Amino acid sequence: MPERNLEAFDLRGPKPRTIGILVILFILFIFFWGSFVIVPAGHRGVVLWWGSVEKRIMGEGLNFKVPVAERVIKVDVRVQPHPFKEIDAASKEYQMVKLTGMMNFHIDPSNVNDLYQKVGLDFANKVIDPAFNDFVKEVVPIYPITEILPKREEIRKRAMLKLGDNLARYHIVVDDIYFSNIRFSPEYEKAVEAKQVAQQQVETQRQVLAQREIEAQQKVATAKGEAESILVVAQGQAKANEALSRSISPILVEYKGIEKWNGILPQVSGGAVPFIDLGKMGGGKKP
Repeated sequence: MPERNLEAFDLRGPKPRTIGILVILFILFIFFWGSFVIVPAGHRGVVLWWGSVEKRIMGEGLNFKVPVAERVIKVDVRVQPHPFKEIDAASKEYQMVKLTGMMNFHIDPSNVNDLYQKVGLDFANKVIDPAFNDFVKEVVPIYPITEILPKREEIRKRAMLKLGDNLARYHIVVDDIYFSNIRFSPEYEKAVEAKQVAQQQVETQRQVLAQREIEAQQKVATAKGEAESILVVAQGQAKANEALSRSISPILVEYKGIEKWNGILPQVSGGAVPFIDLGKMGGGKKP
């Protein structure tokens, strides 16, 4: 009975040969899986041979590598934003100026291995921020404080050129720079605000005076128009009177007088009656 139980146990348990095959298959799977690496889109692979940076760079997609000996560091080469920390500077008059901004950049895909070897992946804190800090403290003191805001675009272009030249040695390409905020000392900002309020008040008074001048001009124009209207009416009436006076003849005057006569002849001194030529009044001829 014990021998039969032992044989049954041997039949149920795995044989050493089977275990060995499984171990080999597992090792081969690990070896096979470790022989390939997938580099995502917009990235490059920096290859390390036992920790040493190799010259070859892996592109996007499936790549072969030596298991265990080689390790791949994936580096993003797409355009990336980097916000600048607020930097204190001084204007030409030594007035305080604070600037913050944003830079869009990308890494040269053909030199990611050199960047990783010289700087590492924390290149933003190591090279970008110090370069921007130096630029601000070198360029801003050139401008008077009153010209910093009006010449903001000029400063931005100079920043792109300056930082581009500085970061090119690290294979970092500057795509664009934006100044998100430019602040001055509280005292200067209050003075600017007071000046703006005063200018606004002056402009308001100027608009009021202009409105009053327009109203005065309108009144003058109205009075002039009324005077011209009266003059035109008077001239018309004068012309009408003149025409009427020309149209009234002496005969018409006498005729109108006869129409109003009551039939009583006027008396003169001595009782004589004045002679009235009716023929002339009627416009007829004497017989």
